Amino acid sequence: MMKLYETPTSISSFEYCDRLGALNKLYPFGGSKTEATVIGNVEHSSFEEYYNLFRLDCLKYKSKIFKNEKYHEKRFEKVVEYIEGSSKIFYPSFYQHITDEIPSIKFRLNLHYHQKLQEIQKLIKSSKFKFEKAVSIALPFAIEKKLAAYNIVGRVDCVYKASDGSLIPEDLKSHSSRFDSLIHRDSHKIQLTAYAVLIEAEYKLPVNLARIFYTKDLSYENFDITKKDKIRVLKMKDKLQSILDKGLPPVIDDPLHCNHCYKQTLCKKIAEEGVTEPTGYIPLEGDLD
Repeated sequence: MMKLYETPTSISSFEYCDRLGALNKLYPFGGSKTEATVIGNVEHSSFEEYYNLFRLDCLKYKSKIFKNEKYHEKRFEKVVEYIEGSSKIFYPSFYQHITDEIPSIKFRLNLHYHQKLQEIQKLIKSSKFKFEKAVSIALPFAIEKKLAAYNIVGRVDCVYKASDGSLIPEDLKSHSSRFDSLIHRDSHKIQLTAYAVLIEAEYKLPVNLARIFYTKDLSYENFDITKKDKIRVLKMKDKLQSILDKGLPPVIDDPLHCNHCYKQTLCKKIAEEGVTEPTGYIPLEGDLD
């Protein structure tokens, strides 16, 4: 019998395909490492790093951030240093590709910074919130938060406080919203609902809304999260466990799903080797760079 825990990713991918859910459980690091996925990971981390620096500056300099762009420029410098330093350590073979992408990341971070600044100003003017309250709503109070409950473990990208006291999980996607198919939107909601379940257990506060932030076009997609959704996720977790206990599900013959699957290479490799029972991690070319 497999370990009795699941992740939001394995639960949501189970909705997309039984085999994908199993692969995400059994081989969490078995995806191929490409230039696109590496740059996506770096971009994802860059936005989170900027959020953290921005929030710290807001707490330190208060409303002075509205009057002086030097704080913004210094944050940019720190983010670039972070990108270059981490890339040399974790992605040395992709370092040049990553540094070539820095101007694009900086451009979108700059636009997003002004979005957040306007949001803070709007909250102060229209809702008459104090500066600290507005910042606590516009910027996440938790980043890369590790959570565990109900035999589910996960790490949510960002957690926000809503004006009504509820909490909002946010998942960052390093691509454009228009490339996110309807199939993936279904699994996105399940993943976000799993985060909602974990957040409610951790903070003892309700989660009624969750969202995805697309870093390529700086757009949001909101999802209403109901009690029924949360119960469904817990039932899916139990069902996934029962499937895993029976072995690895067979390959499905569905080009619509398979051609857009991020673990297509791993899935084919395992099928070619005739693996039907859970085994150890199967490395792919590039995984150990």
